Amino acid sequence: MKRKKVKNAFGTHEIAGFCQVTPPTVIRWMEEGKLVYFTTGGGHRRVWDADLAVFMRSHNIPVPAILEAGTLKFLIVEDDADYRRLLVRMLSAAYPGAELAEAGDGFAAGHMVHAFRPSLLVLDLHLPGVDGFKICEMIRGDVELKSIKILAVTGLNMDESMSRALNSGADDFLGKPFGAEVLTEKIRVLLGAGPGRETI
Repeated sequence: MKRKKVKNAFGTHEIAGFCQVTPPTVIRWMEEGKLVYFTTGGGHRRVWDADLAVFMRSHNIPVPAILEAGTLKFLIVEDDADYRRLLVRMLSAAYPGAELAEAGDGFAAGHMVHAFRPSLLVLDLHLPGVDGFKICEMIRGDVELKSIKILAVTGLNMDESMSRALNSGADDFLGKPFGAEVLTEKIRVLLGAGPGRETI
């Protein structure tokens, strides 16, 4: 199933990650009028992807490929429907402008990877049919797909699963259960953001 949103908007924490500064610095940029933003109904500050890219270029901050490429896309592959819905809620809250797609087994995941071309794949390793390890190998073996970031997740045999996943081509690993903050921090790093350092 695919859930499509038109634009991508980022919060202060995501922007801080991209620009390698702290969230208070991003807020200061907003308050000083350097960074164009809008406020959600819930009072959260957001910046559209295009505005963020313009700001970063004008201040000689490297623009991550994900901003240059346009809409951020996540594919969530998880056979537990309840946990899949939880992941969708986490990512929708953290990246309100992203496109989200879901798959419940390895066969559907293989199809969706080609059809949807996600920026990042949140991949459960122990799936019915084709498992997550084989999906990692398939992606890394395809020149058109190998730039996709893969965050492997599982709650089973975590040490062994992590080693196998990284050897199969996953970029990073998370053991279940995990919270939204841990998930978004992993994703922020995978999408090109680094640890905070002050600029401007």
